[in-house]
Amino acid sequence: MKKFRAILIVLGIVTIGYTIWSYASYYRPESFLFHVSGGLFVGGMIVFAIGMFSEMGASGLFDGFMYGFKRNRRAKLKEIDPDYEEDEEVTPEERTERKQSARRWILVGVAAVILSYVLSFV
Repeated sequence: MKKFRAILIVLGIVTIGYTIWSYASYYRPESFLFHVSGGLFVGGMIVFAIGMFSEMGASGLFDGFMYGFKRNRRAKLKEIDPDYEEDEEVTPEERTERKQSARRWILVGVAAVILSYVLSFV
């Protein structure tokens, strides 16, 4: 449960915030479950998007883009300080851990969206 704490906090804040905003500003009288369902959908989509971007970052999609920037930065820093040493690359274990964390965000986002659909049928 500790691994899901940050995800559930983000999901809870977004869901509660959207539910209150929707309940206060919606012009037609709807049930409270209607607004909670909308909040879960929006929160689930945001958590899903965070998870997808984290997954892309953890899988190395942006490594190709960053290589050019790192090469330029390294050349400029070598001009300033000839003894400059480059930071270590990400180890495969760290990359695997990041992927697992990103997949948790994706799974919670998908579960929240499915739960919002189930609540909309009630």
